Amino acid sequence: MSDQTSEDQNKIDAYFDIIQERILAPIQNTEIRHYCTATLLLLFAAIDGVGKLLDPDDKAGSNQRIRGFLKYMGGDYEVYKRQLLELRHSLVHNAINVESFLSHTEIGGDQHLKKTGAVGFIYVNTMDLYKDFVGAFKRFRGEIQRDPVMMKRAADRLEWKEDNPLDDLGTPTPTPPPPVQFIYAN
Repeated sequence: MSDQTSEDQNKIDAYFDIIQERILAPIQNTEIRHYCTATLLLLFAAIDGVGKLLDPDDKAGSNQRIRGFLKYMGGDYEVYKRQLLELRHSLVHNAINVESFLSHTEIGGDQHLKKTGAVGFIYVNTMDLYKDFVGAFKRFRGEIQRDPVMMKRAADRLEWKEDNPLDDLGTPTPTPPPPVQFIYAN
């Protein structure tokens, strides 16, 4: 493996580790999983972030990135990507679900992403979405490792940013930003 490929892989791994530690682990291991809105906000952020690495367009906006990763997830996620994007918008901008029925329980999981009610809202089981995202995330991570073109594109969209918090900030010490961030194009 060349030094550049190794550096690209390290950058991508650092970013994926952040998603694992700050989004996926809290959903799996804390009470967050019992709150549909919080779980969805975290998952939609991860979908957008991973979608940024997947989309072939360097200037793809969040809507395109989210739809692209939902398509990558396949099945009913591709079918209902527009409704899921609308759900994401209602949660991000209003913190109110006006687009679907939500549940985090195991009961009714067979109704996940099925239309229900007279209006035709979709039923979203947040834990099923979590499990399906984790599967797609692992699959995508493996594909990047095997595809040098995809790896290079993803790595070029990330930039190392490391900073040590200064001791004079006082107590408590703030959480520092992660060491990897997206390069923003104007």
